[in-house]
This record gives sequence, C-alpha cells and structure tokens, in this order.
Amino acid sequence: MTRVKMCGLMSTDDVGLAVTAGADALGFVTEYPQSVPWNLTRDRAAALVAAAPPFVTTTAVVGGAVEVMLAIAATVQPHFLQLHGDETADEIEAVCAGLAGSGTKVIKALRVDIDSGEAMFVERDPVKAATILASTGIAGLVLDSKTANRPAGTGIPLDWGVAARVAASSGCPLILAGGLSADNVGAAIDHVHPYGVDVISGVESERGVKDGCRMRAFMATVRATDGQG
Repeated sequence: MTRVKMCGLMSTDDVGLAVTAGADALGFVTEYPQSVPWNLTRDRAAALVAAAPPFVTTTAVVGGAVEVMLAIAATVQPHFLQLHGDETADEIEAVCAGLAGSGTKVIKALRVDIDSGEAMFVERDPVKAATILASTGIAGLVLDSKTANRPAGTGIPLDWGVAARVAASSGCPLILAGGLSADNVGAAIDHVHPYGVDVISGVESERGVKDGCRMRAFMATVRATDGQG
C-alpha cells in the first residue's frame, strides 16, 4: 500500500479534511526559513499535531540551523521531523543524534532542481546523493522538486525516471513529492513504485487553501492504483 502524506496543513479544518480523505500522514511546515505560503509557528504546529487522531502520523517540515530544528521538534513533538533544506550529512547526523530516544524520527528531503536536474547536495547526482543520505540515520527520503522561485511546493513534477532509480538504489524508503495531483499520481506510482507520496499544492484550490474534493480524489487515485498492482 502506498502511504500518503498531505502536507501544508494550516488549521484544524485542514486536518479534518485530510483525515476524512484517508491520509496516512499529516505535514505541518514549521518556521521554515524561506518564504512559503504554509508556514506555521512552532506553537501553532504543536496544537495541530496534538489534534491528530490515533493511527495518523504527523510530520513537522523544517529547515535552518541544527539547534533550531531540534528546538522545534521539542515543542511540536511530531512523529517525524522532515529536514527540507540543504543540510549537510554532518548536520543530518547531528539532528538524528539529537532526537535519539525522543520518539521523533528524521526524514530528509532531497530537492532536485527542475532546470538542471541536479540535487541540492554536495553530490549533485540525485541517485548518488540519495545513497549518501540513506547512510546518515534517516528513516525515509523525500524526493522533491525545486525551482529558482520556490524551495518546495512547486507544483512541478520530477523526472520520474530519475526518481525510479533513486527508489531502486538508495536502500531507504522513498517518498515521492513534486507536482503530484489526482491527475498524475497514479502514473507516478506505476513508474516509481515509491514507499509513499507527498502532496501539498496538488490538493489545493489556490495556494494555501486545501480542497476536500481534491484530497478525496487524490486518495481515490492512489488506492485504485494500489488495487491494480
């Protein structure tokens, strides 16, 4: 079964819509250091995490200095902390060590530039970068698209051929993000065979406004695709 994370939730209504649609995981962008439409304070994110029902996991999406990310995790107390910046391997390992025993695991986003196809990491080849990141102690790897104007939530799909090679070779559960919607998530799953998919703008009627109908359509497509496997 392909797991589904609905990200960029900003209110209890958003949480309710995602849960009703059948999302496995909820994502909260928390004090992200670049301008994005979904940013929450850590206190607001903590309140929304606390509102999540049983058997639905929560993720705080963060970036910045190691000590800041650890402090956010301590306040929000999510199941997962998703590092969504250009963290070095040493910084990722430091976050993993800092959260050891806390109940919060680390997910790392590997962002791939849409124009160049290069990974935003010291190793620019996405497949090789993913292999390095998988050895840092993370629980999962999010593969996402990046543009010059938006660090995440671009609405632009990745090269699924590259994503499939990452999924096959990294040795780490791969969560596919980047421009997914009900219109293309079935084809993405068939091509990449990811552990999970991550959607944000593809279930919105406009930036920052979640749409229950689009959420349900996304989930229906994922489950129908899984049923064909």
